[in-house]
Amino acid sequence: MATRVTVIVVRVENLRPHPNADRLELCDVLGWQMAVPKGAYQNGDKLVYFPPDTLIPATWADAWNVRQYLKGKDKDRVGRIQLRGEASFGLAVRLPPDQDWAVGTNVAEFFGATKWEPPVNPCGGDPDEPHPLFDKYTDIENLRNYPAVLRDGEEVVCTEKIHGTNCRVGLIEGVEMAGSMELRRKRPADEAQLAINTYWFPWTVPGVRELVHAIAARRQAKQVIIFGEVFGGSVQSLDYGLPKGRGLGFRAFDLLVDRQFLEYDEFEAVCCEFGVPIAPVLYRGSFSLATVRAASEGPSTVGGAHVREGVVVRPVRQRTDAQVGRVVMKYLGDAYLLSQASDFKDV
Repeated sequence: MATRVTVIVVRVENLRPHPNADRLELCDVLGWQMAVPKGAYQNGDKLVYFPPDTLIPATWADAWNVRQYLKGKDKDRVGRIQLRGEASFGLAVRLPPDQDWAVGTNVAEFFGATKWEPPVNPCGGDPDEPHPLFDKYTDIENLRNYPAVLRDGEEVVCTEKIHGTNCRVGLIEGVEMAGSMELRRKRPADEAQLAINTYWFPWTVPGVRELVHAIAARRQAKQVIIFGEVFGGSVQSLDYGLPKGRGLGFRAFDLLVDRQFLEYDEFEAVCCEFGVPIAPVLYRGSFSLATVRAASEGPSTVGGAHVREGVVVRPVRQRTDAQVGRVVMKYLGDAYLLSQASDFKDV
């Protein structure tokens, strides 16, 4: 799921003592926690914040004398670390002397910052010709970068974010299709291969075909697309109890009918009617960042003895926002971000 490059002008908030280090303090920037040298900043100070996995050009990294703290073979990637038991994410620097940007300004272009992308998963199958009605999914932005998009007290639903690959399967003008986040994928010539093809596999999941065809018939729809996550050891490092060679899993998380996403309650009811498995609901109720943060931590509820990746959070009544478009946000847990779990990019 694509994420834009964000290097935001922020103010330091909630400066507080580090519980385990006399020379460090903790502070909040946007939805991230940082550990900073004691006395370096005051609440309200204006800084430029580079989130984890931002790539910083060498000229700026050298000017700030931070190359030794950056990751990657070129020492250019902003990271995350645990310092004396507290998570610290990203890099914050003072504004250049000749700039006075407003808080909230995205200055990624000014600094030439780009987004690090994980390697591409090579096992997705051959691409097929795109179809104008086989729509891609909503770009999901990081709630830590846009903590004000959701409103305190707004009713939201948090589902477990599964560490797999984004998938879409649909009936488009009577033709069954399947694809990854970016590409439509060719149907295997041998029907027996559907169950082992990453993106066609959901068609073999009980209830999926029945749901898609039934909704198309009921609504006389030209377009019905189920969006979900395919997972297992052959897809990502977290296998959810399905090690490589032991099959795939699938959980649905959204349904599009003639270019209208169903409200969450209707989506859940339709999937229940046909027995289609959905991403587990971890919390439903009034939004607060602290509640989302708590829901993002802990063991996975999908399967496997490993950490939860995080949550996807959306309003129960869907809406759009000028900054991010359709409001569907992700929040990855601290434990996952600090782990060594490997990742592959959806294409």
